[in-house]
Amino acid sequence: MNDSKLVSERIVRSYELDSFGHVNNAVYLQYCEGARNDYLKQRGIQFSNFRSWNVGPVLYHAAVDYKRQARADDLLHIEGILTFKGKTRFHIEHKMIRQSDQALVCAASLDFAFVNLTTQRPCKVPEEFLKAFRVMSPNS
Repeated sequence: MNDSKLVSERIVRSYELDSFGHVNNAVYLQYCEGARNDYLKQRGIQFSNFRSWNVGPVLYHAAVDYKRQARADDLLHIEGILTFKGKTRFHIEHKMIRQSDQALVCAASLDFAFVNLTTQRPCKVPEEFLKAFRVMSPNS
């Protein structure tokens, strides 16, 4: 695995299309979430870890740039780079590339903060999460 990039793939399903025959704009955020879940698994983290740590990442900002259409059965290769922002936050840059022609379909920039699940207040990034992703972040 390349330590500087995280990778995931998604096949566009027909139910993800809008009335114009291409992927509905909101679905790209679901692709980002699915890719983030894959990134966590690639680094040895499961969602059950967050419950045991009593913390969770909360999305607080999303910016999505739509570049090209994706249609049913397109295979999207999703690359991500995660960086830390201070003691409580992290950022993921996603690029979704259509495999058939290597076209950039979508770029998304997502910001997360860790919160304590009991108090719902911001908290430090868990040490285990830091260790899993530190190699990616020059700011850590």
